Amino acid sequence: MTTAARPTPAQMPSRRPDTPAAKETPRPPAHREPWQKAVLTSSLPPNFRFVAIALSTHADGTGHIAQQPRLIGLVHNTGINARQVAVALTALRDRGFLRLSPPGGRYDTADLLLTMPRGAAARAHRAENRSNADA
Repeated sequence: MTTAARPTPAQMPSRRPDTPAAKETPRPPAHREPWQKAVLTSSLPPNFRFVAIALSTHADGTGHIAQQPRLIGLVHNTGINARQVAVALTALRDRGFLRLSPPGGRYDTADLLLTMPRGAAARAHRAENRSNADA
């Protein structure tokens, strides 16, 4: 009995719809502190949030990343395998936390921009209020 090789997450197709009607207008860069709160309160897996926070340390307060860490820099900062970092960046991009410039660029050459998905700031604010009420 032989089994076929299972695909890795990097080989899975993107979930983003490529239809012109589904594409949104680019949002401006998000401020770093609210972006970090939104990422930490999201339902992303822990290693994806770790990559996101490592990326945000390169951003200034307004969310602009002057010194781009690129893929190899994030691998060095996090100690996570390059493919796993690429999967995390893809998940961040698909969920609206990240944008590439140019849009179709590769992670080792494209500039990364922090963006705030719709509703993420409100969810982070509600989570913060719940944690303050519990204290």
